Amino acid sequence: MPRRDIPHYHEFVTKDERPQPGATYHWYLGDEYVYTARVIEFRGGCWAHIELVKPAPKHAAVYAPGMSFEIKVAHYRIEPADV
Repeated sequence: MPRRDIPHYHEFVTKDERPQPGATYHWYLGDEYVYTARVIEFRGGCWAHIELVKPAPKHAAVYAPGMSFEIKVAHYRIEPADV
């Protein structure tokens, strides 16, 4: 079987760092804050369904509060948000 060169989800996010459904987080791509969103569903792999609470001012033209969509969690860095 060929060796995989693609990093797996668990190499990015440990079980202890998984986003919890119902919790709200600040989401970052690299060091850039993108939005604050609540996790609606986390499927245990690398995908989550989120609902936007507040976009970063820089991204307000693209994202609006109340939007919901799927994201690949491993691409983001998250911090718990007090909302």
